[in-house]
Amino acid sequence: MKVRITPSAVTGEVSAPPSKSYTHRAVILASLAAGETVIEEPLLSDDTRYTIDACRSLGADIKQDGNRLKITGTGGQIRVAADRQRIFAGNSGSTIRMVAPLAALSQNRVILDGDSRLRQRPIGDLLSALESLGIHAHSLNNNGCPPIEIRGGKFNTGEVTIPGLVSSQHVSALLMIAPYTTEGLRIKIAEGLRSRPYIDITLDVMQAFGVEAVNKDYKQFLVKGGQEYKARHYRIEGDYSSAAYFFAAGAIGGQPVTVKNLKNNSVQGDRYLLNILSQTGCSVEYQKEQVRISRHDELKGVILDMGDYPDIVPTVAIVAAYAQGKTEITNIGHLRFKESNRLSDTAAELAKMGIKADVTESTMVVYGGKPRGAEIEAHGDHRMAMSFAVAALFAEGDSTVNGAEAVTKSYPQFFADLAKLRAKVEELS
Repeated sequence: MKVRITPSAVTGEVSAPPSKSYTHRAVILASLAAGETVIEEPLLSDDTRYTIDACRSLGADIKQDGNRLKITGTGGQIRVAADRQRIFAGNSGSTIRMVAPLAALSQNRVILDGDSRLRQRPIGDLLSALESLGIHAHSLNNNGCPPIEIRGGKFNTGEVTIPGLVSSQHVSALLMIAPYTTEGLRIKIAEGLRSRPYIDITLDVMQAFGVEAVNKDYKQFLVKGGQEYKARHYRIEGDYSSAAYFFAAGAIGGQPVTVKNLKNNSVQGDRYLLNILSQTGCSVEYQKEQVRISRHDELKGVILDMGDYPDIVPTVAIVAAYAQGKTEITNIGHLRFKESNRLSDTAAELAKMGIKADVTESTMVVYGGKPRGAEIEAHGDHRMAMSFAVAALFAEGDSTVNGAEAVTKSYPQFFADLAKLRAKVEELS
């Protein structure tokens, strides 16, 4: 899909969609619980539908009822029908990483695969961790990437060490299945842990479903065996990652933008964008379940460590493109393994708009200026598509975003909601 973006005076109110991260985790834990869970306001996007379908393949009964999901869980007894032993995850890294350990609880052979980009995304650290626990977990192409084969069985130990630099989802995945192992799990983190707030989300959902985990300064996690997730009613909160695009629009345009359906005390790490925007010169007002962004002074460049916030780096980069001076973004080497290479691809698209960005293996420096309209490629990445759509709203001249359908991965209604802020958006094909 190609979308034309015409410079617009953006202002108004919009509601954030449900959180993708919370939806993934709630669906998985409900699938492990015994009894029926009702999930209110789930995000229904490409990625979450892959997780829903995967959990169905592993024995959960999941029905959609309007804006609710009714899930009859397995009670930890994962059974895979003969015709459901191959699970397709599209380009959802969350799905394949979080479902692989779930498949390890079964006694069956399960193949997990995805599209061409997912086949380039590393999962070797998780496979090695599962192997060390006594589970057969193998990359079929012997490259540490999908497709992968899991042969479920008995976990032969209660301790595992796993690196945390490539993806925190590997750690989240082990945490979520830990109560259903014989001894529970002590998870030791090697080499440090990036994207820590996503671990906080995992622990938050686990606690809501009745399981306690001990977090020892993100260096070790302990989950006792013999615990069980309890079926319940659970409402998905609004998504700060998706709200970030509207925050950025308010920051760049300067006119007030209010985003509703946001929990003020959320553990979502991407709330950090509000701190960043305050540093750049924006006014941030917190109200009950909503946030208002406006600006009266010029945007200014800042220095940022974004190791824990990979999903908002493209958004920070497009704000930086309109700021005075340079913005230095560090500790982001793991962005090379996302839906696209968010380091080099972000720099390439900024260059098309006349903005210089220098990139190393783990840093990006963006030199602010006056972006011009351009033909932007989304690179199959939802966050690239949405970030550059916002950048285009304030450029000199019209822009097009090619591959704009990528937004369905996490936010199918993005362009419709953007239009609610008086953005001029036209679908061309």
